[in-house]
Amino acid sequence: MSEVLISDIIIKEDRRAVKSEYVQKLADSIKQVGLINPITIAPDNRLIAGYHRLQAFIQLGETRIPAVVLNLSELEARLAEIDENLIRNEGTVLERSDWLKERQAIYEKLYPDTRRGVAGALAKHGLATPDSGVAFTTDTANKTGKSKSTIKEEIQIARDIAPEVKEKIRDTELADRKTDLLRLSRMEPEQQEKIVDQIISGKADTLNHARKNIAAEAVKDAPELSGKFRVIYADPPWSYGGSMNETYGTADKHYPTMSLDDLCIMPVPDITEDNAVLFLWVTSPLLEDAFKVINAWGFKYKASFVWDKVKHVMGHYNSVRHELLLICTKGSCVPENMKLFDSVYEEERTEHSKKPEFFREVIDTIYPSGKRIELFARREVEGWETYGNQLL
Repeated sequence: MSEVLISDIIIKEDRRAVKSEYVQKLADSIKQVGLINPITIAPDNRLIAGYHRLQAFIQLGETRIPAVVLNLSELEARLAEIDENLIRNEGTVLERSDWLKERQAIYEKLYPDTRRGVAGALAKHGLATPDSGVAFTTDTANKTGKSKSTIKEEIQIARDIAPEVKEKIRDTELADRKTDLLRLSRMEPEQQEKIVDQIISGKADTLNHARKNIAAEAVKDAPELSGKFRVIYADPPWSYGGSMNETYGTADKHYPTMSLDDLCIMPVPDITEDNAVLFLWVTSPLLEDAFKVINAWGFKYKASFVWDKVKHVMGHYNSVRHELLLICTKGSCVPENMKLFDSVYEEERTEHSKKPEFFREVIDTIYPSGKRIELFARREVEGWETYGNQLL
């Protein structure tokens, strides 16, 4: 350790802003007990770690500061700086997330064998050695004291929140609300921006409040339903909550969802003929809610199709790989074509919420006549009127 002239220390231009309150606390401590941990610099006097300690010395009018000199490359120096910030738990959740993401990029550049998939491939082919390196998550957990799950969550925040959205929230309370940041990271960028604009403008104080506002505005702006329809096909933007949200609630990432009450008060009874049929999509956890919607819309349940999606997601009671299409009628609306389709249809799921065309073909086959409408449509289809794509 040696003392160096403060005026000789080189500080990167893109260094984060100084936290004046923290500098003042450090200055008060240094006056009382001296500098316990010296700053760290490279041989060319580049500052590696200790920016706030340096600022505290400047504030105290000092011209020299104790420093440890480490012969590190530029990447190694930045890694050391990030590690110190993470260990001291400085910064907001958003800042820490960005540091972790940067740390991962640097670490995998310094130790390419540790990149995700590479280490596993080396081991699989018997090429791994004790020098192959420790995986980024393990190394970071060991160095910073953070759990692996925390590291993965904060990397997700840094990776999946759009850069322009980060800039909007960087100096707001939202930047330090991890649960909200995680939820935001699971949405599409366009949806993230709408949510954040609601909160920054003061129109909403929580993510849930913002989502409700967006859904309400979309409903308000949507054209009024008119005319009478015999065939209704609906894939509602169901809202999942509580413990179901992680497993089933990815709709939030793609579009504003609607509450059960909002779905029930839709004017569907006003646009259906006295004799009509409803095909309603629902997942198992919301089956009970689906019957409330069916009743509110004036229909009675008759039968169902099961879509076997092949790919599964982990549920709370089983491994989920299916979705239900409920068949409901109003008045007398039996099928015109008595062809019986298998009740279970297998087709691998692809993009979020996209349903197989097979089911529309079934509907057109057994109910070939009458006006038809698709509620919450994601695209226009010949022969069908659509309503609700404004929401999605």
